[in-house]
Amino acid sequence: MSTDFDKQEWQATQAEHDRLEQRERERFAKLKARSARNAVRKIERLRQQLEASGKLTDWEDEFSESVAERLDKFGSAFQDPQKGRPADALSFAQKRVVSALKKKAKGQDEKSTFRSKGGFKSKAKPKFKPRVRHLEDDMVETESENVFLPEYQPDTPKSAKPFLRLVK
Repeated sequence: MSTDFDKQEWQATQAEHDRLEQRERERFAKLKARSARNAVRKIERLRQQLEASGKLTDWEDEFSESVAERLDKFGSAFQDPQKGRPADALSFAQKRVVSALKKKAKGQDEKSTFRSKGGFKSKAKPKFKPRVRHLEDDMVETESENVFLPEYQPDTPKSAKPFLRLVK
């Protein structure tokens, strides 16, 4: 009788676990669908603004169309989970392009919007210059006309030490 009770208890806990897991999946699916709808609306709005101002390029037009199509069809514009969070509709790179389109639509950035700004460089500070000493600065040159340079003599025995001389 205790085995039946253990089995029933296990089945009840499994059913509760499955119910909670299904509810979490549904919540995740709603979150992803809402994210996709918001992304489509944002991209379409930016596209219309750029089209009205005449700043929309062919590449940006094609990008917005393809991303909107993928969002409508799949609910996400990327497949690789390393390119973004699972609940997001756009990958990290796609978000950067959309933010660049947003800047362009607002007129904040008249230059190319897809160029790197230089990272963490500070414009206020001068370039880093290491504090180093050059050995040549410490050496004193002596110009003397009477420098002795011995000549090389090849007929020395092989067991002797090699002949070294200073070459200028």
